[in-house]
Amino acid sequence: MTPAQLQKIEQIFYAALEQEPDDVARFLEAACEGDELLRRKVEALLASRQPAGSFIETSAAGVATRIIQNGQADSLVGETIGHYKISKRIGSGGMGEGYLATDVTAGRKAALKLLPMRFTGDANRLKRFQQEARAVVALNHPNILTVYEIGEDHSTHYIASEMIEGETLRQRLARGRIELSEVVDVAIQVASALAAAHEAGIVHRDINPGNIMLRPDGYVKVLDFGIAKLAEQEAPAAMPKDEALLLVETIHVAGTGTRRPG
Repeated sequence: MTPAQLQKIEQIFYAALEQEPDDVARFLEAACEGDELLRRKVEALLASRQPAGSFIETSAAGVATRIIQNGQADSLVGETIGHYKISKRIGSGGMGEGYLATDVTAGRKAALKLLPMRFTGDANRLKRFQQEARAVVALNHPNILTVYEIGEDHSTHYIASEMIEGETLRQRLARGRIELSEVVDVAIQVASALAAAHEAGIVHRDINPGNIMLRPDGYVKVLDFGIAKLAEQEAPAAMPKDEALLLVETIHVAGTGTRRPG
């Protein structure tokens, strides 16, 4: 399934939610134009939606999550977005889906994060995000995840970054106590990354153990610079801080030896 097809499913899904219950079937018949596969996918999303009144229903979880839950995200495997050919889905979160991909131009592996339309549909918000993202791309520091590019392909916005072998600090903490020397080493490297970002006028906004990657060679990488701002603007002003943090959930793949997209 191509990004354009996923976008069409999402558009019809949201439009169907605005219909009166008795009108949904008639609306789907017209919107899907006889495409039974398309209609089944939209109907599956409608059937899986949570009870009305839940903020998560139409925002943080969003239609992208439901597509994943219905097993449709894996259908992107083999597709090419921009100049990245997707080979494997490696995770999902509130800020998008993560894939292992190959840059067919540069001939290298990359982590590809596809951003949900609910975060990119507002032109002004997207412009602000792209401005900050370009600053992140310009960062050159051994402890900051290298972002190759911020791109768009048929209205699908993506972030391509280096692949990292290792585990998150959260995963490492779950395995047991960390020696003081290792704690100090990790703290120094994280502080160095944050200091470099601050000098460039970039604030992370969501530094936590899940955004800190530990490589087998001892290097520490801080992930997701700039991404949190996009989700931060999605949260209603009255939303408690703890709930707003749900909107900056990052890609997480369980287990050690994890490959982590930025």
